[in-house]
Amino acid sequence: MVTSIVDIKGLTKHYKKFSLGPIDFEVETGTAVALVGTNGSGKSTFFRLIMNLLQSDGGSINIFDQDLTEKETEIKKSVGYVGDLLEPFSYLTVKELSSLISYWYPSWDDKRYTQLIERYHIDEGQKYGKCSKGTKKKVEFIFALCHKPMLLLLDEPSAGVDIISQRKMKEDLLNYMEDGKRSIVLATHNIDEVKQLCDYITILEEGKIIHSFEKDELHEKWARLWVSHVSEVLNNHSNVIKVEESPLQLVTDDLPVIEKELEKEGITIKHINRLSLEEVIEHMIGQG
Repeated sequence: MVTSIVDIKGLTKHYKKFSLGPIDFEVETGTAVALVGTNGSGKSTFFRLIMNLLQSDGGSINIFDQDLTEKETEIKKSVGYVGDLLEPFSYLTVKELSSLISYWYPSWDDKRYTQLIERYHIDEGQKYGKCSKGTKKKVEFIFALCHKPMLLLLDEPSAGVDIISQRKMKEDLLNYMEDGKRSIVLATHNIDEVKQLCDYITILEEGKIIHSFEKDELHEKWARLWVSHVSEVLNNHSNVIKVEESPLQLVTDDLPVIEKELEKEGITIKHINRLSLEEVIEHMIGQG
């Protein structure tokens, strides 16, 4: 039986000009889920609700099979979070911040902290508020890992981070997932992070989840086909996402189904090209 490390039902948050939800969202133990969407789609709001930094207007959040509203302190001991949480402490140095944060987590690993500070070339004597955007992200990332959490919630962890440190982050996250017991929810605009780290992809647009799917399914099903002609049946087929002219081609989200339909309709396939992950996400957002 598959267990869920995160189980969210009917989550909502309403503002004057924006509403999130209702959202149902689940993360299986030992998996990484990418949360993808355009700017302003509600990803950061969603994370802040999961961390109980914002009060929801409805729904339930269960983490580690416990209700967040009832067991928040206990739950957060096993959650690592990257999401601009440290700005109120800008007057502290990185070293002072580490002392403060380690106090909150009984499982804090000083040896691991020292290793990561050296690995990412962080000046512990610098005030957090004086750090660059990329350095702040690296510091948050280090703090998120050092108490050995069972769940990581990462809101654009590599935004503004140099490419060498981005590679190191991916390595550290792959190592983090190695035992198969830990999970990640990752909001990102970096498609390489999605490709290399994530098992599932959830697309959030205008406060709603419009698609959720297993990443590996995409290569099998999504494709662009150049064809001899298109029948009325295909024009109206639920698995034909788009038909384009000059040259005549169509995009499908279920290649095996469409191949059978083309054969039945007597339509010749001239060429097939599997869609990249970027193209699939673009089409899904367009549909949504």
